[in-house]
Amino acid sequence: MEGKKAKDVIKSKRLEKKVTIAEVAKAVGKNPTFVSAALHGNHRLTPEEATKVGKLLDLDNETTESLSKFPVRTDFPNTTDPFKYRLLEIIGVYGDPLRDMANEMFGDGIMSAIDFTLDMEKVTGSQGEARCKITLNGKWLEYKTF
Repeated sequence: MEGKKAKDVIKSKRLEKKVTIAEVAKAVGKNPTFVSAALHGNHRLTPEEATKVGKLLDLDNETTESLSKFPVRTDFPNTTDPFKYRLLEIIGVYGDPLRDMANEMFGDGIMSAIDFTLDMEKVTGSQGEARCKITLNGKWLEYKTF
């Protein structure tokens, strides 16, 4: 099944069954952000994890199998600077999944880039390696109805 079609079917089934991303993540035992990216076709689940999602959402075999195919991540722009490219890649892979998660957590709205802070720090990973930790902290702005 073509990636966009699979993504649309998966989202439709998940919303129809009123299953949250957090509930899907719990069913497969993975981080909700990773699972949300997988549901969007930007990561892959193991065949066993895909089967769990397929059963949870009542997906057909082809759509279930699409969850464990290798992703093609081409929906975001490219740049030649490696650091900026990685930031764009992060948004490309996690942008839609994070938006879906934010909507589930906060409702219909956006994170402010005006009432906003951004911090970067060097932290030590579990293997003693240097890691870059970036924290985006923006006020949630709910869309108003009128």
